[in-house]
Amino acid sequence: MEAQDKILKTSLELFFKYGIKRVTMDDIAKELSMSKKTIYQYYKEKDDLVNQLCKIELEKQEQEFAKLQNLSTDPLHEIVLISDKLRIMLQPINPVFFLDLQKFYPTAYTQFQKFKEYCSGALILRNIKQGVEDGLYRKDINVEFTAQYRMAQIDMLMFGNYFSYDKISFTTSQQLVLDMFVYSICTIKGHKLINNYKKIKDEE
Repeated sequence: MEAQDKILKTSLELFFKYGIKRVTMDDIAKELSMSKKTIYQYYKEKDDLVNQLCKIELEKQEQEFAKLQNLSTDPLHEIVLISDKLRIMLQPINPVFFLDLQKFYPTAYTQFQKFKEYCSGALILRNIKQGVEDGLYRKDINVEFTAQYRMAQIDMLMFGNYFSYDKISFTTSQQLVLDMFVYSICTIKGHKLINNYKKIKDEE
């Protein structure tokens, strides 16, 4: 693995585990058994490293979401696939990572917000529209408002101070909120289909 790739991989792991603010360039160098001078050959400062990491990871996630869309057979199948991916993706992340991003790294946070709007937001809006057309989601919902509401849920969990994750994990919280959202907009047909995907008997 190239030195630059090692720096990116190790930095991301440390940021996810401890949050961004708490991890210093010295910590990264120590973890890599590498001199800070070597790291600074690729990144002029920590902000530069964070910005580059954010750019690379968001591009990767955009590609992953596109793959899930292609793999899915209907909007609810796509939700199930996304749910499975989020569970794996969020498992190693300390929620403080997102708070640090918002508070201390404005350039990277702006990148994240744009990704959320133009990738995640567009995906959610398209999914809801298609689900309504397919009879899986209720026809009486306001599609645009419902998509915005889902985005607000994501913001609430990532950047709000409403929940403590010591009794229920960040990953589990995301899963619960997503389930509540999806079931709230499903038709009877949609309920049966998502229960089938989740291997849940209707009477349960």
